[in-house]
Amino acid sequence: MYYPAIKSYARITKAQALPPLLQIQLKFFNWLQEEGLAELFDEISPIESYDGTLKLYLPGSAAREAQFDLRYRFEEPRYSREQCIVRDITFAAPLTVGVA
Repeated sequence: MYYPAIKSYARITKAQALPPLLQIQLKFFNWLQEEGLAELFDEISPIESYDGTLKLYLPGSAAREAQFDLRYRFEEPRYSREQCIVRDITFAAPLTVGVA
């Protein structure tokens, strides 16, 4: 049996190693918990009523400037990882946000 020579049209001769995807996701999630949510809250806080008489502050620099000690935290997930796998549902945790 005759096999023709294998031709490669790829420009890269060696395959690139995959980056550590799990570490990248964990790094981003830690950033989101520590800084990302505060930055997001800063973009929209304070939320003012139409006539300007009421303001709703979310945790972030605007709330600190107004002398509110507001925080946010992730609660414990409702189901364990194993239960989520069995039920085919997302492993999610509620986010609790203090407002003033």
